[in-house]
Amino acid sequence: MSLQNRSLGDQEMSILHRIGICVAFSLSCCSAMQPLEAATFANFSAARHNRFLGDDSLNPNFWLDHSLLTGVAVQRAVLITPLHYVTATHTGMINPTFVAADGTRHTYTAGASTVLQTTLQNDFELESGTTLMAGTVHNSDLLLVTLEAPVPASDGITPLPVLGGGYLDMLGRSMIVQGQNSQFGSDTIDATQTVELNTGAITESVIYRWDDPLGGGGLDELTLVGGDSGEGSFVEHGGQYVFTGTNMGIATDSETMEKFSFNNFVSPYVDLIAAEVSADGYSITVVAVPEPSMTWAMLTALGFGWAQRRTRRSRSRGQVTQAVPSGATPHASTGLFDRS
Repeated sequence: MSLQNRSLGDQEMSILHRIGICVAFSLSCCSAMQPLEAATFANFSAARHNRFLGDDSLNPNFWLDHSLLTGVAVQRAVLITPLHYVTATHTGMINPTFVAADGTRHTYTAGASTVLQTTLQNDFELESGTTLMAGTVHNSDLLLVTLEAPVPASDGITPLPVLGGGYLDMLGRSMIVQGQNSQFGSDTIDATQTVELNTGAITESVIYRWDDPLGGGGLDELTLVGGDSGEGSFVEHGGQYVFTGTNMGIATDSETMEKFSFNNFVSPYVDLIAAEVSADGYSITVVAVPEPSMTWAMLTALGFGWAQRRTRRSRSRGQVTQAVPSGATPHASTGLFDRS
């Protein structure tokens, strides 16, 4: 997989150079110190992190606001208009189930889908050594799905606003992440890069490191594992949850064994999404969050000192291996593996 870093303004930093084999669907990426039922979390608490109770009712102790999550499906779909939702391309469309603030569940039928396109801002070198030229257009790992009929307002399901803004805006920002089984945690975004998948997708991504084994992480930190693909991620801003992207991949550094999670980043695709939904008579709400402070950005840069001995600095790109969705064959002995 090739990565183009877009963090820290114009300064390019490849944070992942050597990536070890990590077969996500077999949970081989999970830390041995964690119990299996809480494999993705640093400090898993069913009472805090499960959106639903065992009987599928809303969990009254859940750490997030249920009324702000009605547009987030039970699995692999985030509603952005009454007629459209977004998921990961490699997981495909489903008939999603959404849950109103009173706990009522509603399932809708998907009708058609569109793969969002990535326009490269710089030349991009593939795993094969081929260079894709700046300005060329390629399939991303973000899929826009159109329902057969719009969600009725009476169902109490509210579409989420979509994140606008640039790459630097994400550095150091806390991001809420949905995992499989409707478990929710969070992590801090460390970098943004363009990622090559072995499906042929070239997609924009945000990256966050699993800090818990290093003494950081916090109460809700998670790392993605097998089964998390296509679930949504969000930032909290202005009393609402703003759609940031979908879970896409994980990687382990073969030298340090540090773990990284990759999410599709929706902001570069906002104009494309707006044009697509407009053709159906709809519009999206775009929220641009303010940049984190320059102090935080500087601390982020200093924090990546741990990576310098195993990375290459370049103004154009860094090299790692490809992401491999389930059912695909790795193209190399090392890889970034999807979790579907």
